[in-house]
Amino acid sequence: MAGDVGTTNNSKSNIQITIVGAKLATGFLAKSKDIFVELIVDNEAPPIQTSVKKKTSNAQFDEVFTASVTETSVLEFKVFEKPKILENILYASKTAKMSHWIRKESDNGNFSASKITLHATGKDSSKAAEIKIIVNGRVETTRRRSAAASRTNETHNGEASTSNGLSASVTRANGVPKPPNRDTIMPQPTSTTINNDEPLPDGWEMRHDPLGRSYYVDHTTKSTTWERPSNQPLPTGWDMRRDNRGRVYYVDHNSRTTTWQRPTAEIINAHDQWQSTRTNAQENYNGRFLYNAGEDALGPLPEGWERREDPNTHREYFVNHVNRTTQWEDPRTQGMPDAPLPDGWEMRITDQGVPFFIDHVNRQTTYNHPRTGKPLGPFGMQGLQMSMDKTFKFKIAQFRYLCLSNSVPNHVKITVSRTNLFEDSFQEIMRKNAVDLRRRLYIQFKGEDGLDYGGIAREWFFLLSHEVLNPMYCLFMYAGSSNYSLQINPASFVNPDHLKYFEFIGRFIAMALFHGKFIYSGFTLPFYKKMLNKKVTLKDLESVDTEFYNSITWIQNNDIDECQMELYFVIDYELLGEIKHCELKEGGKDIAVNQENKEEYIELLVEWRFNRGIEQQTKAFFQGFTSVFPLEWLQYFDERELELLLCGMQEIDVDDWQRNTVYRHYAPQSKQVIWFWQFVRSCDQEQRSKLLQFVTGTCRVPVGGFSELIGSTGPQLFCIERVGKDNWLPRSHTCFNRLDLPPYRSYEQLAEKLKSAIEMTEGFGNE
Repeated sequence: MAGDVGTTNNSKSNIQITIVGAKLATGFLAKSKDIFVELIVDNEAPPIQTSVKKKTSNAQFDEVFTASVTETSVLEFKVFEKPKILENILYASKTAKMSHWIRKESDNGNFSASKITLHATGKDSSKAAEIKIIVNGRVETTRRRSAAASRTNETHNGEASTSNGLSASVTRANGVPKPPNRDTIMPQPTSTTINNDEPLPDGWEMRHDPLGRSYYVDHTTKSTTWERPSNQPLPTGWDMRRDNRGRVYYVDHNSRTTTWQRPTAEIINAHDQWQSTRTNAQENYNGRFLYNAGEDALGPLPEGWERREDPNTHREYFVNHVNRTTQWEDPRTQGMPDAPLPDGWEMRITDQGVPFFIDHVNRQTTYNHPRTGKPLGPFGMQGLQMSMDKTFKFKIAQFRYLCLSNSVPNHVKITVSRTNLFEDSFQEIMRKNAVDLRRRLYIQFKGEDGLDYGGIAREWFFLLSHEVLNPMYCLFMYAGSSNYSLQINPASFVNPDHLKYFEFIGRFIAMALFHGKFIYSGFTLPFYKKMLNKKVTLKDLESVDTEFYNSITWIQNNDIDECQMELYFVIDYELLGEIKHCELKEGGKDIAVNQENKEEYIELLVEWRFNRGIEQQTKAFFQGFTSVFPLEWLQYFDERELELLLCGMQEIDVDDWQRNTVYRHYAPQSKQVIWFWQFVRSCDQEQRSKLLQFVTGTCRVPVGGFSELIGSTGPQLFCIERVGKDNWLPRSHTCFNRLDLPPYRSYEQLAEKLKSAIEMTEGFGNE
């Protein structure tokens, strides 16, 4: 019986490398230098060197060299400064892998005037130089396949699938069309679990479909998959299987769970970390609130009324001391029409606080309730305090009144098990009519006695919102390097049911808002802006993808015509180890970016970054959300208030905050610093949460306190820096947890400016 065979070509190939030029990332007034470039292949001497270009920061060499390489070669480029007397000084360096070039810049190893830009870094790991080269020649590549497949691999056609039986298209002779020669901005990859430098296992082959997408053929089992196979063995206790549709999944016999995602050490560590956070997170979650003690969105109870709690069931009830009676119903909502609104009707509230009704069938509006034919009266008639201000508390009162008015009588029962919480909740929520989810919730855990008067529902919302973060589901990922805010995972498609799950999560989030419950972890502020139908801006990008933000900011602040950048309205990005291409506008690959159309390019780039690979997931989420209630109900809030509404506030320890704050160009004894902490202590919890939001991008404090704040590069304490003049407004840098505080002349001036900062969101000084 013929076994699998593999061939590895270790012979060297000669290629031509033209070192076009090297541009130093120096300041405008920096002194020019004498520089040259050195190339070392596989650490072999002697190195290849260009001539020395004198007194320049933008050297043009155009020198051609021949290098002997294999597909596994490592090439090291170094930019040296050549002093007149001393030894050469290393200015910047960049290491490149030939395997990386073969994948991204060649046609299966064929280089035809491939232009490559290398971003060399200095001693502090920051970008110090830009080296441009041109590569020509061919590099022999490894090809692995089974002997049995050699007779049949040209007979299959169609798209790649994960089902048994080959159904993949024949690889074209020239392979995948190589990307055009251009400069490009590469956002941070969405996953680091795929190693494309690792050779394929025996019997596997990589092919490309007519759209240029990579897929993998297993000639042993005669099946195909989009996921790159690995030579690494599965962790102990794990097993790979296929379902009845031929789809690969993985079984963890240790925990008796399954996942669509191949387990790696990185994923398992993330899963262990996710599990370990539950206990501490539960304590943190229990301390969240939306109002200070004694406050309520519906305002105070009518005169003579008192709220009490049944000591046996902990259910809340109300006492009327005037006529000495008790009742379960809140007197402030008593008298509202009990029957639900007719189909096609919706209630909203005007800016003046007057309820009105929309008949979507006949496209008409009226102040009269469709059931009673009478108006409800101005906002506040049901015991709610009428107010014309736009405070957060008043906005919540409007929203709560809207939810109460559109609620449905009776309760909806949701029964789940703790051991299978996610799937049980998914089945329960998705099989119910979405409008029924507006009924009073009655949550029951299987095998547990007890009536739900709110406490069990709170626990269910916490547990389920924590469960959706399970890395094995591959649905969400943390934004940037912090663990505060979530964004949709573009690689969620490895889970075949991901769109159904996102629709389910959309319903779940809408239920949390409608019933006034908190979730474990919130989303990024740009995602909240999408919920409010607001346009995302470049400033929104900093806390989500700092490197990408810095790249776009550099383009915005420099004349790209002078920099001779070859940018087009197209973006390359990496997803699960594969480079993908996306046109920002029709025909974008042929439209060059220049100084005139640069702003349009940046605007499209920002919009693309927030939609990258998640259009279908976002659509499914909003489809689920709007089936419970329309997004227009959230019109009262801005994105920061929406985060507070969904995640709640927590008691902020100002002493801990102050202890774990660092200062730049200020000292702890500086009068502006003293005034700042005086202002913080004078704020209520809502204002403190908004101030924290303004500077760090989130209203939540880590479980371990302010000492565990995270920035874009890792642990980053809260920082106050002296910047600007006393007539400037405060600015924030959310990726560094830094507040730029100008040297104000009085406490009153400082307090006024900071209050503006925490109340204004659009177009203000947050970066």
